[in-house]
Parts: sequence; C-alpha cells; structure tokens
Amino acid sequence: MAEDNFYRYLSTTGATGGTKNAVGDYSSSATDFYFVATPGPAWVERLILYIEDTKGMEPEEYGNLGAALTNGWSIKVKDADDVVLLDINDGIPVKTNAGIGRMCYDVDLKAWTNTTNEVVLARFTFSRAGSELKLNAGEKLVITLNDSFVGLIDHYFQIQGHY
Repeated sequence: MAEDNFYRYLSTTGATGGTKNAVGDYSSSATDFYFVATPGPAWVERLILYIEDTKGMEPEEYGNLGAALTNGWSIKVKDADDVVLLDINDGIPVKTNAGIGRMCYDVDLKAWTNTTNEVVLARFTFSRAGSELKLNAGEKLVITLNDSFVGLIDHYFQIQGHY
C-alpha cells in the first residue's frame, strides 16, 4: 500500500526536519545526513544522489568545486549506538564525480543547452546487489560528510523504500 512507501531526503536530524541540502562547510567537523528506521523494519530500495553546480564539472573534481574532496563521503548502516553494521564504501570514500561510479553503475552528467548549471545524478539500487537494505527499528542509513561543499548549488541524497 502507498502508506507503506517512503521517499525521504537524508537530513541532519534523521527525520523529516533538519538540513536536507548538504551544501555547508563540514570540513572542521564531520556531519551526518541520515535516515532512522522508525518504525522498523524499513527496506531501502535505492538512494538517489543529486549534485547541481555551475557548468564545467569534470570527472576528477566533485561537482564543479575545482578539485577532488579531501576526505570525501561514505555511506554506512549504523545501529542506534552508532556502531557500524555495514560500510557500503568498504573504506574508500567518494572524493570525485567519477568516484561515485565505483559504487553504482547509474551515474550521469546532465548538461542541457542554454543553461548555466549542470547536474550529476546517481542511482544506487541496493536490490541489484542482492537485496534491499533492511534497517531494523532504530538503525540508520548514514552519509558522513567531512569537507566543504559551499560552492555547490544543491546537494541532496534521497532514499526510497517501504516499511
């Protein structure tokens, strides 16, 4: 049923509130954008990454920030006590636009004619790796950012799934 489905942007509170657009400076203190399975269990089918920036994005930089990220970002499943249950990056953070493709096949640069911005879109379909991500009650899907993303226009992570 439709009420069992969810479409949620990861946020700094893990709930529907908090910051959802990850364009801040998180270089001095790592910041988590996450979703908490409440109620649980929750099955996450996919994650959509959206990066909007000015024209000129290159594979070896992140967005159009002009360089790769220093620390990068990672996706993990954690329990309520922040113990890592699954490291989806397997210890290798995403630092570049091309680096996103190491983790998911569906990465695309959208550069429309007569626009001033470009968009990187990526789709992580967890069920294509064997099964959906199951989050028990209180467990969370976390993306940790530890760089400055201030130059980006938009930077969102949306998950889609069902209870």
